[in-house]
Amino acid sequence: MPQSSASPARQPFPLEGVRILDFSHVLSGPYCTMLMADMGAEVVKIERPGTGDENRRMRSYEGRGEGDEDYFYPMNRNKKSVELNLKNAEDRERAMRLVENSDVVVENFTPGAMKKLGLDYENISKLNERIIYCSISGYGQTGPYRDRKAYDSIVQAVSGVMSITGERDGPPLRSGLMFGDLTGALYALSSILVSLYARERTGRGNYIDLSMTDALLSLYSTNAAEYLAVGKVPQRWGSENPGRSPTGSYRCADDRYIQVMGGSNTLWPNFCTAVELPELAEDARFATNEVRIANRDELRELLTPVFLRRSAEDWVEKLTEHGLPVAPINTLDEVMHDPHFRHRQMELRLDHPRSGEIRTINNPFRFSNYATCRDGAPPLLGEHNDEY
Repeated sequence: MPQSSASPARQPFPLEGVRILDFSHVLSGPYCTMLMADMGAEVVKIERPGTGDENRRMRSYEGRGEGDEDYFYPMNRNKKSVELNLKNAEDRERAMRLVENSDVVVENFTPGAMKKLGLDYENISKLNERIIYCSISGYGQTGPYRDRKAYDSIVQAVSGVMSITGERDGPPLRSGLMFGDLTGALYALSSILVSLYARERTGRGNYIDLSMTDALLSLYSTNAAEYLAVGKVPQRWGSENPGRSPTGSYRCADDRYIQVMGGSNTLWPNFCTAVELPELAEDARFATNEVRIANRDELRELLTPVFLRRSAEDWVEKLTEHGLPVAPINTLDEVMHDPHFRHRQMELRLDHPRSGEIRTINNPFRFSNYATCRDGAPPLLGEHNDEY
């Protein structure tokens, strides 16, 4: 069932007692700080008076109320909202007072913006030498591109990720998920947690320069191995794995697609049996993964009509019975109704003072001795002005 109160009250949250001062906006910074808020940190979101985070002003979805901040909600649960005009001297002074009793500062403005306000690490660390200060930006605080503007699709483009996304004979494509922003957010989170751990031993704070393009480039891992070894540039392979065959997506009798992986030499005989083509196991064109890669297009041509004989559900059951990795290519609606993800409590339902019940995706953390997610709704703009 969807999770409404995410964890037993008797369990403590792992980040209880940690205060995060969140100057970030839109996606990368807010997602990072939300995960810490989930885990018990006190996250104080600093917002522009009257308007707040840009995502508050994005349109609501069709069928929703005009005041519903649907773009804001998924990245800002469990936070407190305080309105401060950082161009105003009195409000900047209030921000500095908050810094004195905070553990972490997160910001994702253009490099140099916080320095102009006097809220950069150099100034803040003089006031609080234990502060962990994380700056998330498109290209980092140094380098020829540091002043360029970067949104998720731009990060995917410049990092090379779009060049390997799409069909072999098609144009480069943007990933359907916000990988540029969210990868930066997750690396920021891990950097902050590492810095908090190190501070327990050294007593020293830390400055983190987190570039979203660096973060996305670091995920190349095995995709970059051949290029770094012999100079071969990675190409687009659609749903297939260039190092295994057969792999990829196939359309089934009910017009749904499945993703199959039968490329290892160990799996290949089982795959042939499952698709009722046992003779392929002995066919010299497909006897080893190496020759199957060389003849992958011929093999796909043979398999395409085979998968059209049964429904996706039937194929998933049949291939699974033969020990093969296989999955339906689900829509989000299918995922959210899947009993496995319901069991894993991957949906949160939160009570919002203006929008009523809001549904959002849970974090994936599951701890044995700690609670994993508080059940606080995203804050109204300035809801906690009087607390700070």
